[in-house]
Amino acid sequence: MRTFATTTVLITLTGVLAACAGEPASTAPPDEPGLARTAPSAPRPLTGRCETSFAAPPYPLPPVLRQVDVGSCQISHLGRAAMYLVQDIQFATGTQVSVEFTFTAPNGDVLRATNVGTSAPSGPGVRFQGTTTFVGGTGRFANANGEARLEGTANFLTNTATLAVVDGWIAYDASESGQ
Repeated sequence: MRTFATTTVLITLTGVLAACAGEPASTAPPDEPGLARTAPSAPRPLTGRCETSFAAPPYPLPPVLRQVDVGSCQISHLGRAAMYLVQDIQFATGTQVSVEFTFTAPNGDVLRATNVGTSAPSGPGVRFQGTTTFVGGTGRFANANGEARLEGTANFLTNTATLAVVDGWIAYDASESGQ
């Protein structure tokens, strides 16, 4: 009798352990999609180029100018993306800090970022550089992180700017988009 009871306990315990091993690690209920989102993948190189436009700055220049840049970019892992940037530019110190910075991929996924940088007079505008940090978003970019170094120029005669991702990386959940 004792052998039968021991065998039954071992079979039951083995079955429970096997069932637990196949369960997902997440404790989120299965009827709540998105709560069990996976962590970002390994970092991937990031390259790209953007062209933007902005309203003409007032003259004389104020100490701090809140500038809104809108445009389009061709960026790896996003494709042809819309860019929206609100930044505070301090002309006296030659610095700028983003207030809002987003990239919207063709499928609607949004990548959020922050940016800090410097600028110096150059021709009819400025030459600038900055460090952009990716801080999540929506869709496949919900848990994104990464960093990029940007360089570019702004022309105050045409109220346009071009910038390039000189060096960058991004990590995000590619499974959200099937990539």
